[in-house]
This record gives sequence, structure tokens and C-alpha cells, in this order.
Amino acid sequence: MKKLFTSILAASLMLLGTQAYAQLVVGAGYLHNIESSKNTEGKAVGDPVHLNGFYVGASYNIQFAKYFGVAPGFYVDMLFQSKNNASGGTFGGVLLSGSVSYNYTEVALNLPVNLTFKMPIGDNADIFAFAGPTFQYGVMARSTFHSAATVGPLHFSDGEVYNHYGDKGDSKPFNILLGGGVGVEIGDIQFLVGYDHTLLNSDKSGNVITGRSQIKAGINFAF
Repeated sequence: MKKLFTSILAASLMLLGTQAYAQLVVGAGYLHNIESSKNTEGKAVGDPVHLNGFYVGASYNIQFAKYFGVAPGFYVDMLFQSKNNASGGTFGGVLLSGSVSYNYTEVALNLPVNLTFKMPIGDNADIFAFAGPTFQYGVMARSTFHSAATVGPLHFSDGEVYNHYGDKGDSKPFNILLGGGVGVEIGDIQFLVGYDHTLLNSDKSGNVITGRSQIKAGINFAF
């Protein structure tokens, strides 16, 4: 996997050095993330987990043909969830015991490498599309409990913080997303919507397969 990422990045840098037309694009937007788990037999485990948040970052769009290009980038995702007095719900795909409140915060670094298509539709206006992989590494995923809780074999006291990426955590920080999106560019402003889906199982236990789908909508500014 590292070789694949290195090859894609090297190809992008080669294009960067040989093409006259390149454009820096910075942007931010809204994220809605749905995490679902199933067992090895394909049966759903617990309820889907909905997370909301935002992303910020930049990409470097390199045009290597009339309509086509490549856009390596760097983005930061932040996702949040709050559960207040949840009873009978799930936490990381595991059934909660009793009534509990907690806040969840996640921060991830993303390296997308998208192929792009861009075509003019009028004076100073274009439509565009993009698709490709995103290499993601989670730097933080933690839940802060506001009352005592039992989650499977684990017990948490009031105020305790659970590190999902820690030694006793339930999640793996690295994943690969595959997706794409469409948008419109008016002047130097871009409006876009996109969709991504994880390719790797993020669960550590080996007994559950956990994946995510993600919808995003944002605004970019091209320089």
C-alpha cells in the first residue's frame, strides 16, 4: 500500500514539474459520516452511527490535457457526536448497558489524489468532476463519558476518556477511501458535493467488519 501511495504521489510531482498550468485550491465544507458494522456472517451489529463535522484543506490542481488533470491535496476532517442519556443504544458497535451520556470527537488527516475533469459551460463558468482514492490517518478519536457506563466488558466512570486508537481501543487509525464528486466553478469560487466510502475494515477485534460512507458539501477558492 505504501508503494502505491508513493507511486501516485511521484507521478503527481512529475506532472507538477512539467506542466505550465496549475492551480492552488483551498476549501472547507460540511461532512456527514455514517458508520455501520456487521459480523463475519454479514449480519448488522448495532445501529448505524451518524457523525457530523467539517473539513478544511487545500489541493493543487494540475491540468495535463484540455479537460483532464490530477489534484493531490491535504485535508483535515473533524467529526463529532453527542449521546445524552442513551439507553439500549450502541457504542462502537457494542450494546450500551444502562443510561449514559458521552461526547465523541475525531480528527483525521487526508491525502486525496483525484483525477479531475473540467469543462466550460459559459462565460467564466465551468462544471467539473473528480474521483480517486484518499489515504486517511486518524490522529484522534476519543469519547468522554459524563456518567458511569458499561460497554460490553468495559466499564467507564464519570469523566473518563476512552481512546479509540489506543492499545485497548476498538479502531484502527489508517484507512483508504474511494469516491468522487461534482461541482460548478463560477469565477474563482467552486461549489461541490461528493461521496466517499472506506475500503478497509477499521475494527481491531477481527470479529466485526466496520466501514463508513461519507457525504460532503463545500466551497473552494481557486488562486
